[in-house]
Amino acid sequence: MDEARKNRKAIAAMFSSIAPYYDFLNQFLSFGQAGHWRTKLIRGADLKDKELFLDVCTGSGDIALGILKTRLDFKGNAIGIDFSAPMLNLARSRVAKLGAPYPRRAEFMMGDALDLQYMDEKFDMVSVGYGVRNFEDTSAGLREMYRVLKFGGQLNVIEFFKGSIALPPVQWFVDTVTPWVGNMITRTDAFSYLRESSNEFYTVEDFCKLLGQVGFIEIEKERMTFGIAHIIRARK
Repeated sequence: MDEARKNRKAIAAMFSSIAPYYDFLNQFLSFGQAGHWRTKLIRGADLKDKELFLDVCTGSGDIALGILKTRLDFKGNAIGIDFSAPMLNLARSRVAKLGAPYPRRAEFMMGDALDLQYMDEKFDMVSVGYGVRNFEDTSAGLREMYRVLKFGGQLNVIEFFKGSIALPPVQWFVDTVTPWVGNMITRTDAFSYLRESSNEFYTVEDFCKLLGQVGFIEIEKERMTFGIAHIIRARK
């Protein structure tokens, strides 16, 4: 998608409008695969005992809370940022319901992926799930994540990319049925935008090249479920 067409306020308003439905629809429309993809990302994240990680475009906090709940080897803390207040309210509600010790280990706040309000090399890991394609400037967002990562720190991305689905019937379902059902349930055209943003984003190969141009090394890609999604890992 032409990045000049990505309007931060409009996209934030769109995500705010579908916040109550977003997690359910992701699971429903992916036949439960979205949770599997998230688990793969979490299991492969390079986290040591007491560290700090940043979850960009955290939404309702799925990745951040997933790491805190399931990575028992990790005793550190998470910060999740997003530009949608309703999404952040969901994340805060979820962590509050979990009870101790999670509320003191996770902080969710408003933030701009293109202007991270953190010092250089603050985080041991940065993650972003399904958010990179919504950056107004992809390169700028990647540079910011690179900046706040410590030397040797890992970036973990899960995203939809252009031209990555191998089977035509799967492509048809994702392009046609998914947005139709999502739009019908939410009574918006948000899922049409989300599908369009995937089809007009970078290919996996071009995205990995962009990571390299920013300065990331050890770039790895993992194909998920017929290529519907990919996990990308890289290091500073």
